[in-house]
Amino acid sequence: MRRNLSRRERLKAKADLQRVFNRAASIETKGFKLLYIENALQWSRIAVCPVRGFRRAVDRNRQKRACREAYRQLKEQVRPGLDLAFVLFPGDYGFHDRYRQLQTVLQRAGLSR
Repeated sequence: MRRNLSRRERLKAKADLQRVFNRAASIETKGFKLLYIENALQWSRIAVCPVRGFRRAVDRNRQKRACREAYRQLKEQVRPGLDLAFVLFPGDYGFHDRYRQLQTVLQRAGLSR
């Protein structure tokens, strides 16, 4: 399995995002929330959505990059066929914090293999 994050693994269509935010199950931990729902595909798709509380674009973009990289490293452990939305809340979180948050919510939601 390729470890990179391809275009088809990004959740971008407005209808798909609305479906995730309106009908998905959710689980959260401090600074992080995961919304997930089944899709009809053989692979999972993700969207990273920071809330408005980030003061600067630099901080918001850094957190998005950290979350995408954490998912990229963990995606082999996530079962396929899911649409995932990661909602990021502001705070003093580095890459390793986001990695642990993502790992925790995936295990608690039962989405890990």
